[in-house]
Amino acid sequence: MSVRAIDIAYLYASERGRLRQLVRRFVDNRATADDLVQQAFEKLLRVADARSIDNCPAYLTCTVRNLALNHLRDQARHAEVVVADIELHGMADASPSPETTAIYRCELRRVLAAVAALPPRRREAFVLNKFEGMSYDEIAARLGISRNTVISHIVIALADLDRQLG
Repeated sequence: MSVRAIDIAYLYASERGRLRQLVRRFVDNRATADDLVQQAFEKLLRVADARSIDNCPAYLTCTVRNLALNHLRDQARHAEVVVADIELHGMADASPSPETTAIYRCELRRVLAAVAALPPRRREAFVLNKFEGMSYDEIAARLGISRNTVISHIVIALADLDRQLG
């Protein structure tokens, strides 16, 4: 065992209780306090030359305090909000009502029927652009037509749909 390992083992034995007590004041959990003290000593071991630290107990105190504060910050960021059943029933439902859903479905059927009624080439260019998200150049390459023809098909399709649905 190296001299450095013996020094850190001695430091661990002498400081662990004090550091754990300090952390427990922050986190109020024995297992978390033990984990954070362990992490502080791991950080000390990772320091290239622990002998360059003038006051190892002070370094460990500062490290363990920062780890505890980080733990509390992370815990607050991921906190769960618990709502009682009685409060939950009083909250407004964000989902659409059955009537609204029926109206949206009816409108969707109208739009899909209007798209289906477009001439085949125009419909294909329109669907590739608006539903598949393809660019004009990609559509032109796929259909073997010019970019300007693709633009014309889409513009005319939009005008047709506006007339049919408007």
